[in-house]
Amino acid sequence: MVSMQDIADKAGVSRVTVSRVLSNHPSVKAETRQKVLHWVKELDYEPNLIAQSLAGNRTNIIGLLVPEIAYPFFSEIIESIENQAFYEGYSVIICNTHRSLDKEKNILAQLRQRKVDGVIAVPVSTTQSLPAYQRLQVPAVMITKKMEGFSSVYISHYNGGQQIARHFLNMGFQKIGYIGPTKESTSALKYAGFQQYLSDNQIDLTDVIECPAPENMNTSLVYKLVKQYAENTGLHCEAYLANDDITACEAISAFRELGYTVPQDIAIAGFDNSLLAKEISPKLTALAQPLDEIGKKSVEILLDQINNNAEPCMYELESRVIARESTIRFVSPKQESLAHAILTNASSSPHAPA
Repeated sequence: MVSMQDIADKAGVSRVTVSRVLSNHPSVKAETRQKVLHWVKELDYEPNLIAQSLAGNRTNIIGLLVPEIAYPFFSEIIESIENQAFYEGYSVIICNTHRSLDKEKNILAQLRQRKVDGVIAVPVSTTQSLPAYQRLQVPAVMITKKMEGFSSVYISHYNGGQQIARHFLNMGFQKIGYIGPTKESTSALKYAGFQQYLSDNQIDLTDVIECPAPENMNTSLVYKLVKQYAENTGLHCEAYLANDDITACEAISAFRELGYTVPQDIAIAGFDNSLLAKEISPKLTALAQPLDEIGKKSVEILLDQINNNAEPCMYELESRVIARESTIRFVSPKQESLAHAILTNASSSPHAPA
């Protein structure tokens, strides 16, 4: 069996240097690193990660915590993080918190025992989860949410809500509603921005259908609550902002069941621009979060903390509305011209998601 000392002898370096190369330590010169990696490959050396961990060395493992692995929004971020981590020589342990504080706490304890080099997480709560991450004692980066004392990669949900409101007004809608949570974390910010922009333009929300954020792809609660609201009070809006893409899809199903067509009778926009937005019929207008960039940036920041002891930083990414069929109505030459311009600009931009 090939040992680390065998690699050191062939490369003409010390065993410590080989260990540093294998743990991706930044102090090793590029020429030395290349020489060591050549002999690692040539001798088909497989490092004993367990032994390295017990010795206190780096494991080159990152823990990743998300609320729901199968949720399209998070699955796209997971793919980006895993790809970037693999490129940097790290493996990723993917963990599903199911939005449970107790499960999140237990997962973090297990990751600490596994001696992961760092953690990337969507915290269950930006306040209640804080002590568990403080006890972690390894670098951690939060994604989609801001947490005090930790690096965070996110968008402004308040601004995102305002961007959707602006889009609705540009499309000529006057009776506008909202479907989703109004008091929960980032949803509350989104709702506040949406409502404030409309208020600044002398428009009050007509319908507010309070729904919790879907916990997984199998939920039908939004569908049931939209139907219940319609049966009790009726639907009075031309356009609705849904809290996320799954909420929008569930609402569309409810609208159809109630005899409405989208967008002819009711327009709707989602939030996230996940794969769902591009695959549903009609294709869904959505506030696009840069999911791939969120993943790559979180890995970049985490490795900077692991390798260079970098200070925590807040990194706010840009978002924008991607206009699609679910909010476009061809009812007049003027609106048709505006709709065509919006769709053309969205599809022709080199940064526009498909």
